[in-house]
Amino acid sequence: MIYLEQGEINKVILTLSEVSTLVNPYYLFVFTNEMDTTSVPVLFTTLDTSDYTNRYNLFLIDEPTELTLTKGQYIYEVYESTIIPVTIEDTTGIVIEEGRMVVSGPVTNTIYA
Repeated sequence: MIYLEQGEINKVILTLSEVSTLVNPYYLFVFTNEMDTTSVPVLFTTLDTSDYTNRYNLFLIDEPTELTLTKGQYIYEVYESTIIPVTIEDTTGIVIEEGRMVVSGPVTNTIYA
């Protein structure tokens, strides 16, 4: 499970290298909002900043600078590619990891009159 906090730089650690079929791949993340079935999936790519990619993969996601998501629950899929992918067609087309993601943010106080 991935947890993202709105307005922060989030560290996301996954183990993608153990299932990757490519050498030094780039990764494309696809986030699909479970609560809003009419929303368009968000595609996102960022560099793997791990010093030990054979053990784990570390991604820094700066929300909202690089990626803006509404609070809620998402399904995520990760694809691999030999180039920096912009679309799923730029990848191998095979989902190498999938799971759930939660995006949370600051609590807002609602005053009812």
